[in-house]
Amino acid sequence: MSVLKTVLMSAKIAHKAHLANYAKAVKRRSALAALLAFSLFSFGISTTVLAQKTLTGSVETLQSGASASVLPGAVSGSIPGFIDNSRFELSVNRSSVVKPPLFKAWLEKNNPDLQAILSANDQNAIVEVAGRWDHADKTLKSLGLSYRHIKSKQITEELLQNTKVLILNCAGELKRDKLQLVRDFVARGGYLLSTDWALDNAVELAFPGTISFNKGLNKKPIYQANFVSPDAVLAAGTVYKAYWKLDQEAHLVRILDSRKVRVLVSSPDLALEDPDGKGILACVFPFGRGYVLHMTGHFDNNAAISIGDFLPDGAPSLGIALRQALATNFVMAALRGQSLAVAH
Repeated sequence: MSVLKTVLMSAKIAHKAHLANYAKAVKRRSALAALLAFSLFSFGISTTVLAQKTLTGSVETLQSGASASVLPGAVSGSIPGFIDNSRFELSVNRSSVVKPPLFKAWLEKNNPDLQAILSANDQNAIVEVAGRWDHADKTLKSLGLSYRHIKSKQITEELLQNTKVLILNCAGELKRDKLQLVRDFVARGGYLLSTDWALDNAVELAFPGTISFNKGLNKKPIYQANFVSPDAVLAAGTVYKAYWKLDQEAHLVRILDSRKVRVLVSSPDLALEDPDGKGILACVFPFGRGYVLHMTGHFDNNAAISIGDFLPDGAPSLGIALRQALATNFVMAALRGQSLAVAH
């Protein structure tokens, strides 16, 4: 009997231990289930919040105002005033003093219909939004173009109804409701010119899935720039190769949709520092009936000495900088309502 009792006692103890382990396992599974449920609930909240932050608009119902993918003038070589200096080495870059008359002379030479265009538009046609680092108003003054200078809080739907081109200076910090207005403005047929940090502060938020900041930063101020995709509108009166000034910690561009985004200007030097190896300095894409041109760099002179008319990267045969000529061509295209070539 003592042996039987011992066996029964051992079996009882083993059974209790099994029940205890089973209870612990159930408790652990319950805890994991609760944690999983909480995580799914939190994820649902997060995705809901994210969805609420996504800008909306009826752009899907709009037909793009862009022209065919063939670049006008690029094949036939009929780009007005375009200088193909691709076979020549650039001379050593030097800063120069460029007075407003030289800006105006370039504009008049490459826009024979300038007075007619200006007469057909008032100062509300060009609206420039104040930025922290870029000051496009200085270049607009040098060009002799009328414009309206506003702060970001002054962007309204009523204002944009009479605007043809909106210039968003670096750093381009806009609140969500203003981003929505900018998105709607472009979708209706407006032209948006953005510079440098406006890339991630505005463009990639208002137009997701097009371009974004790839976290790359430049390491020097001056780069060789190549106009790799010239056309009769944006390349008119420019050159293939020139220097391009970048401010400190310029935000480098990543193309998210190569079917829509067309790279205009790139730098082989900057490509070596770019995480994506592209070195993009300027690109354009259609959105709804309008267009967005983004430049890595500024529209103003962006000289180390802000006093005076110093220009650190005047282009060969132009006097003004390639980046300024490109941006000005975009502004003039907006005033004319010209269609722009899109990516293949």
